[in-house]
Amino acid sequence: MNSDDKILYIFAYLLTWLSGIIVLFLNQGKNRNLRFHALQAFVLGVAITIISFFSIFSPFPLNIFVDLFAFLLWLYGVFVGYRAYNGVNIKIPVIGEIAESM
Repeated sequence: MNSDDKILYIFAYLLTWLSGIIVLFLNQGKNRNLRFHALQAFVLGVAITIISFFSIFSPFPLNIFVDLFAFLLWLYGVFVGYRAYNGVNIKIPVIGEIAESM
């Protein structure tokens, strides 16, 4: 695996579902591990989008916590991408299982 492939692990999690799709198309099935992380980033992005959507309808004090939770999920995704860049695979609970089944 060259350094260009390794940077795709981090990129997959930066814009979550959008960059996950981009990495999925760039990979074209060559690297199964990169495919898993692209799908995991996509599913994580969908989950963050749904959580953020609920923030719109939450009352004032609660929406701050919902947005903070969504941000922390995104930050955890970037951490997972960084660890994958370093060769350590982390499967996010529930989301990783969904990504494996895709």
